[in-house]
Amino acid sequence: MGTLNIRKKLAETKGFSLIELLIALSLLAIGMLAAASMQYSAVRNNTQGNVSTQASMLAKAQIEMLKNQDIDSTVLDPGDYNDPSPIDENGNPGGIYNRSWRIDPLGATARRIRVTVEWNRFGESRSVVMRSNTKGSGV
Repeated sequence: MGTLNIRKKLAETKGFSLIELLIALSLLAIGMLAAASMQYSAVRNNTQGNVSTQASMLAKAQIEMLKNQDIDSTVLDPGDYNDPSPIDENGNPGGIYNRSWRIDPLGATARRIRVTVEWNRFGESRSVVMRSNTKGSGV
């Protein structure tokens, strides 16, 4: 008699209702949207990190180039300078970066160098500034 009641109850089971199915799908959709939002944020932040790193490398390359000049070179004459047009991550024309530098005297045998790299990303203006002192010839 006990097995007959179990079979009867199993036969009456109809499965999931439509409301239960809609609730489960809604929860799944909310979870998928949260995962997609996290993925978008990760990609955006990774891209911004790459752009900042490229700007830092452009500033570093300019400082190194200037520090390797002879102290009496006209390249190290005090003043404000900049690349003639926006540059790319390799320093070639046609990118998003604007690089400028300022050279100030530190006595007769040394110079202070400040390089600024600026760019716009997602409607925000950003910049990297590096400073160094030199006595020329890589020092």
